[in-house]
Formats: sequence, C-alpha cells, structure tokens
Amino acid sequence: MDAPLKSLDGGRTPTAPTGADHSFIPSSFVPGQASFWRCPHCRGVLACRKETLECLTCDDHFGQVDGIPDLRIPGESWIDFEEDLAIAREVAAMDLPLEDLVRSIYARRPGWEEGLIRLRTRQVLAAPERLHEDVAGWLAEATSEEAWLDLGCGPGMLLAAAADMKRPGFGIGVDVSMTWLVVAKRLIAAHGGRPILAAALGEALPLADGTLSGVVSLDVIEHVDRPDVYLREIDRVTRPGGRLALSTPNRFSLAPEPHVMVWGVGLLPRRYQARYVAWRSGKAYDSTCLMGSFGLRRILKRCTRFAFMIIIPPVPEEEVRRFSSTKAILARLYNRMSGAVALRAIFLLIGPFFRITGVKGA
Repeated sequence: MDAPLKSLDGGRTPTAPTGADHSFIPSSFVPGQASFWRCPHCRGVLACRKETLECLTCDDHFGQVDGIPDLRIPGESWIDFEEDLAIAREVAAMDLPLEDLVRSIYARRPGWEEGLIRLRTRQVLAAPERLHEDVAGWLAEATSEEAWLDLGCGPGMLLAAAADMKRPGFGIGVDVSMTWLVVAKRLIAAHGGRPILAAALGEALPLADGTLSGVVSLDVIEHVDRPDVYLREIDRVTRPGGRLALSTPNRFSLAPEPHVMVWGVGLLPRRYQARYVAWRSGKAYDSTCLMGSFGLRRILKRCTRFAFMIIIPPVPEEEVRRFSSTKAILARLYNRMSGAVALRAIFLLIGPFFRITGVKGA
C-alpha cells in the first residue's frame, strides 16, 4: 500500500521557495511526499507513489529513472524519447567511474572516433571548474537567490560549478535527455551538490507559476521547436524581480556556424540551410534555428516581461591562449573592438555569440 502523501510544509500545498532555507525541497523523487515538481499538463501537485508520480488534479502518471522524474510530454525534440529512456536505464545500472560513464555515452554515437570521444569526455569533466568564472561573473545574479533553474542542464556542469562555489541560491536542473540527467546526478553529487533534476521539455516546464528567482539557459533557445512557447514558460515560472541569463550563437555571425563549423549558414534562407550544410560538410542540420539580435529582441519583447540587455561577450582568455599566434592576435583585437560603445551596433550584427541578461517586471 502506498505511503500517505505528506505535505512539505505541514499540510499546505507546496509553495515556491522563500529566503535561503531550502530544507523543504525534497530529492527529485521521494515516495510518500508531495513533489517540488508540477504536472506538465495541468500544473497540478504531483504525489510520489512508489515508482511513479501521480497528478492529484488530472490523475496523469509519470515514471522515473534513478530517482529522476520523467515529466516529458509528447512534442518535437532533437532526441527520440523511447531510445533515450532505454539508454538512461542502462547507464543508471552501470557501476562505473564518472569518466567511464560519460565516455560510454559518447561511444554510442555513430561515427565518433576515439579521439573525439576522449575530447568530449574531458570537456564534460573539466567544465565545472571552467564555469566558475561565469558563475561568479555574468551568471552571478541569476544563480544567487532562492531556487534557480538551469534549463537544458545536460550533464549538470553548471550546477556542479555552483555547488563547488557554494552559491547561496539552490540550483535545480531540467533537460530533455534523461540519459544526461543520470550523468548530471553523479556529477553534481561528486562536486558536493544536491541534485534536484527532472526530464522535461522547455516548452512545458513542470513548475508552478513564480517558483524561481532565476533561470539560466545556455545554448538552448536555438534547439527548441517553439522558442516563443519556451520563453513564455521561462517568464511564467520566474517571479517578479527574478533574473534571466541566456546565451546563443548569432545567426548572422561572420564566424563558422558553431554546431557544424560551416561558413555562411545563417546568411541563407532557412529552407536552404540544411541542404547547404549537407553539401559543404555531409552533416545533418536538424533541430537548430539560430536568430540574430533583431529577432531575439522581438521575441523577448513579445513573449516575456523581462527588461533585458543583449551582450557581446569577449573570447575568454583561456581559449585565446590555445589559439595560434595569428588567431590569438585577431581574438584580442576582436575583444577590444567589441567592447567599444561606438561599435556596439556593428557587433550586434556580426558578433559570434550573444548573452542575454534580464530582470522580470511586475
């Protein structure tokens, strides 16, 4: 028989976090408790029942893998949910060191050579330390108060970095891939954090209105099927005064398209981009739709209540040091020029990447 449902706050419906006390937030899946998460269909309270979460409003049921709720609903995505779920269950059952676990996931990708697998594995494991500067810098306000969301958290690298730095805020993670969330759970714990994770779509966030003090979503907006719905969901779950931090490549950059490393993709009409990429590189170009600064500005104004700023970030010095001497000179020149107020309009047109920060109005 299922254990009776326990409220997290002494009998009332669970509410948004307040202050710095996060003791009431349960683990991602605790049978017998009300969940921090909400039904992605109706936003009703979810009760944890053995191996499932049950919506107390619409009676829908959701499963879990390794204690991580699967709150995905049917929708367009870059992954096949059933295949991802099967791999996630396999990965969760593996008794491997973290490095070997990450390597095993990349090794499943068709055509990936050992050198690329090693490179990507090292990047995942090294990312938390590399992200310290961002967490202390442009992401500081979005990750410093109450409960904040890493939307599209992947293997949990940002959440692990925040745990390293003992941020006063409490990070939770949502990603469309259950496989990477299984890795995120281990990576965050290895860095001393408390993993609170769920598999879900950015267009149907399993959170109550006004739950969050901040949302960080790095290099995600270009991959969602409905960026307008994704932004409205971010707006919905963020409280007034809450912070926003997004990043995305610029469609009209003069640099190669960073996902496929092909020049000139964004200059073409969208209907020709996939064929052009296939012709130039032999790679697929699906589930990627970059925007320029004007498009970003329009959609943010239309779909959110954030007062926002689009920033042209410099090339990080640690990356510059790995460049050839000529490329390093050009990168440092770019950094100086992109920071000039008089040249801001030009770099908003042609700069390679954007950062967007904002504060939600009432």
